Amino acid sequence: MKRIPIYGQVKGVTIYDAPGGTPSDTPAATDCTITLPSISFESGTIQMMGSLTVPDQSRIGDLSMSITVPDSKSSMDLSGKGLKPYVARWVREVTDPTGAIRVVGFVCYFSGYVTQIPQSAKEPGADSTGEYNVSLVKYRVLEDGKHEHFNIDRASGKLVINGEDYRSEVDELL
Repeated sequence: MKRIPIYGQVKGVTIYDAPGGTPSDTPAATDCTITLPSISFESGTIQMMGSLTVPDQSRIGDLSMSITVPDSKSSMDLSGKGLKPYVARWVREVTDPTGAIRVVGFVCYFSGYVTQIPQSAKEPGADSTGEYNVSLVKYRVLEDGKHEHFNIDRASGKLVINGEDYRSEVDELL
């Protein structure tokens, strides 16, 4: 049996406000948590020995992402009016089939509309965090600067997952 690389621990996550698509020099938050969106396809029902739900893999449902950050003055850079661009970077361990462990960088370019701006509890002696929610218009994830896991752009109709264009058949006919 051929062995595959295994993803391990995430070593750190940093998020940047990215006006004009370029990350700012100063991170908006470090040691934060991001929850990447699940990709769910729209579906329809056909009759085949009863009802069968069939996904339309050229159309996706709502994409949203959450960003949990420690309270800081710079974390307020994540809030804003209108379409906001961001860049998130994280590093994680990868164990190769030989057993060697290396670290790999990931980068996520995303833009969307902030749907929730947090107000954290203020408790003496306790750290406080807040969770931003963003409804995504664009979402792109690169591993090690080479492998593109996702490239989704609702405005331009792009839907590429793991290098496969899910809209190509539809787009060719339109």
